[in-house]
Amino acid sequence: MNKEELWEELKFEIGNLERLKNITEEEIILGSGNKNGSLLFIGDDNKLYEDEDLRFEIGSSGEFFIKLCDLAEISPKDYFITTLTKQELRFRDLFEEEQIKILELLDMQISLLSPKVMIFFGQSVAEAVLKKEVNMGKERGKFYKWKGGIEFLITYDVEYIKKVRENTGRKSKAALEFWKDLQNIKNKLEQING
Repeated sequence: MNKEELWEELKFEIGNLERLKNITEEEIILGSGNKNGSLLFIGDDNKLYEDEDLRFEIGSSGEFFIKLCDLAEISPKDYFITTLTKQELRFRDLFEEEQIKILELLDMQISLLSPKVMIFFGQSVAEAVLKKEVNMGKERGKFYKWKGGIEFLITYDVEYIKKVRENTGRKSKAALEFWKDLQNIKNKLEQING
């Protein structure tokens, strides 16, 4: 099978998970952005994208994040955004066997995308993918090695940062740390691209 056929197989597998199958009749969207990008952003917020072409709902966490990427000079050609479930259901709302299957399918997606760096939005996403407890205070904002030489960074959930900025302003500690994380990601991208 070629890469596109494997991509369609992945959509099929996710669409056939029992509870996810009953939620939507829409096409499964595995993510948005450049499938050949060096960065893979992984969240658990279905508002991060609406389609595969980086379109998003006005006022959504996706719009907020893409604007921040633009300000940080992280180009859309350099990244792909995905979510754990690819649906409205959050990962934590799935049964354990569904979570296991979703993570297996995410591993397949990561393999197909072959990113250089993965960025996990939030502690729960990081813990799900890494299959271990994460201490945000100690582990956030640093690069670590993952399987196959892929690096990863853990940062805040985008929706959380959007709400923090709306409630306490852009100078709040979490918002400033998220911005610093984006700057570190930009620097890492520059190292990758030479």
